[in-house]
Amino acid sequence: MDILAKLFGSPARVKLMRLFLMNPEDVFDKIEMGKRSKVTGATLSKEVRMLLDVGLIKQRVVVKMKPKKNGKDGALEKHKVTGFGMDSTFPFLAALRSLVTEIALGKEDVAARFRNCGQLKLIIVSGIFIDEIDSRVDVLLVGEKMKKPVIEGVLRRLEAELGKELTYGMMETSEFEYRFGIYDKFIRDIIDYPHLVVLNKLNLF
Repeated sequence: MDILAKLFGSPARVKLMRLFLMNPEDVFDKIEMGKRSKVTGATLSKEVRMLLDVGLIKQRVVVKMKPKKNGKDGALEKHKVTGFGMDSTFPFLAALRSLVTEIALGKEDVAARFRNCGQLKLIIVSGIFIDEIDSRVDVLLVGEKMKKPVIEGVLRRLEAELGKELTYGMMETSEFEYRFGIYDKFIRDIIDYPHLVVLNKLNLF
């Protein structure tokens, strides 16, 4: 079980906390929260009440654009939706966000997640995994016979756990080695800045 889940009593609660902590400016209705966190039904309602009670989040009314009833040509109209967002006055916000980020996932755990995604030779993580918001990508995968649908499934599950949409790059080993050799900007923007190598079978570093 996740360390944070042990500390806070519920894996579902941790997922929701991460969702709000990693997206402090956003407001989510319960449908969006369920899609992003994979927490639904009575469990979602219970955990939202708890987060409201402790003051980590607060309720807001937001306006969203939705298709008009009986509308044509994709016409939209405004709808008021009750949503929830981070309460920036929560007294332990900085400490909690730091804790959630630092214990998000271990190096071995990340490598294990992609174990069945093809013949991977190199996995580099940055961005949300090391709390670097300006990173070019969160995950870079290099290898052969990579299974894109499986990889995307792993990424969606990670997004639910981390509470944040992930950006990623994926390329064949030969392409990576060529781009690495010519100092390609995309590759340099990843390896010249803070990152973590979680799998390395290329011996390039």
